Amino acid sequence: MRSLCSHPGGVADGHQYIASAIQKGAAAVVGQRARCDLAPMPSEFPYVQVSDSRLALAALSAGYWGHPARQMTMIGVTGTDGKTTTANLIYAILSQAGRVAGIISTVNARIGTAEYDTGLHTTTPDAPDIQRHLAQMVAAGTHVAVLESTSHGLAQHRVGACDFDVAVVTNITHEHLDYHGTTDAYREAKARLFWYLSQAARKPASPKWPF
Repeated sequence: MRSLCSHPGGVADGHQYIASAIQKGAAAVVGQRARCDLAPMPSEFPYVQVSDSRLALAALSAGYWGHPARQMTMIGVTGTDGKTTTANLIYAILSQAGRVAGIISTVNARIGTAEYDTGLHTTTPDAPDIQRHLAQMVAAGTHVAVLESTSHGLAQHRVGACDFDVAVVTNITHEHLDYHGTTDAYREAKARLFWYLSQAARKPASPKWPF
């Protein structure tokens, strides 16, 4: 994609890099600030203001890749402890049961017979990478995708537009309060998985299940 999604970050504000992105060939920019509050850009240049550019990035990424999550059963797994283990157990059970399954975790992504290092080992990949992996799963004939969903990934909408059919929570204790600030905010981030489930596209062969 040659568009840029700008959002305020913990250290820098992405809106500051719009001019640089335009110079490097960006075809459009999506941001949270009003155009009149930004550095001047060509009047004909497409700029779209949204309430949450991270959520917009997830939706744009899904659209770019043809909404791959709508073509599979999607299982999201969150919790303080046991996310990776639980996601891999679900993946293994599905595979042993003869279902063509894929998985994206904080450790790796398994797509068909290939395995990819997600390069993070601590948190959920960004939305463009998730949607790209999901598109690869669809191309490989995957029926069910298991997606480990961290609190950062949920809070930052990295797993937005994943159209979940099953939401699993292992447990919730105290963690990552340096980022979330309060226990309530941490719990709200985890609960977002169930909000995604309620908002997800309906698929005739995949009823919605919260666990």
